[in-house]
Amino acid sequence: MVKNNFDILRILLAVLVFYFHIGIETQNEYLMYVPGGLAVHCFFVISGYLIVKSYLKRKHLPTYVKSRFLRIYPLYFIVITTAFIFGYCHYSDSFIDYLSNGAGKYLASNYLLVNFLQPTLPGLFENNFQPFVNASLWTIKIEVMFYVCVPIIYGVLNKKLDNKKLTVLLGLASVCCFYTVQYLIKHHEVPASINRQLPSMLVFFMLGAYWNFAEPKFLKAWHLLILLPVVLFLQNWFVIYAFAVSFIVYVIVFKLKLITISKRIGDISYGIYIWHFPILQTLIMYGFFKNIYQGAAIATVLVFSFAMLSWHFIESKLVARH
Repeated sequence: MVKNNFDILRILLAVLVFYFHIGIETQNEYLMYVPGGLAVHCFFVISGYLIVKSYLKRKHLPTYVKSRFLRIYPLYFIVITTAFIFGYCHYSDSFIDYLSNGAGKYLASNYLLVNFLQPTLPGLFENNFQPFVNASLWTIKIEVMFYVCVPIIYGVLNKKLDNKKLTVLLGLASVCCFYTVQYLIKHHEVPASINRQLPSMLVFFMLGAYWNFAEPKFLKAWHLLILLPVVLFLQNWFVIYAFAVSFIVYVIVFKLKLITISKRIGDISYGIYIWHFPILQTLIMYGFFKNIYQGAAIATVLVFSFAMLSWHFIESKLVARH
């Protein structure tokens, strides 16, 4: 692969989501404007490119499944289990009561990637702005759903259409789905959260996947000056916004000066993303965010520490196996 800025961009995006959540959970009027939603959409574009590239390179389903499982699930499992144990340490009644009062459902639903069925633990974070244990996990489900789609799209459906046309067709179908759901939200009281799921979000993955077949080489570094205002102020223009998001990712990754991450730090983006919310909630619960600067500083040190430990002692060991 050509030298690129994927690693530094993913870390930056994870940090943006982290600080956006600080803003939401502390109701800080400035940090609430951090573009956390944009960061998530950029993650989807990156996944679309990299996961499709990985699958097309190997096209061996067992290897693909193993690599995706080892990259995502072990650390996910550890984070869920750690929260479960931490919650019990803060629960006043018996373990059986803890399980029957929602903790058992939390464990089962989160292990199965359906966090929305039980996003809270009994007695934990109840006095915080939101009682959720880890509000970041909704995107993991979407990522995994896309992982499942890739072999179907590029191993089965592409027998009828070539990869390039198929990618375009699915992107268009996703856009149509988004506007259909948007209509239902507006006129038939359908929950707005549905449009933050697949297939509406598939367009971001497909825009990233398309680079495997036709790269937007016309883009230059200075185009960021145009693209950034577009994604920040034209979010209601969904198609324009989606293309602008994908172009921003492409420019940063392939057109800007290479920024390398030290091996001492490692690929810590997933660790930052998956650890930050429960750490943030814990610090809020213990009162560390009575001073926003103190809380943010402590949270940053802890989140980066957990992410680096996770990478060096868990993730990197598993990545080496596939």
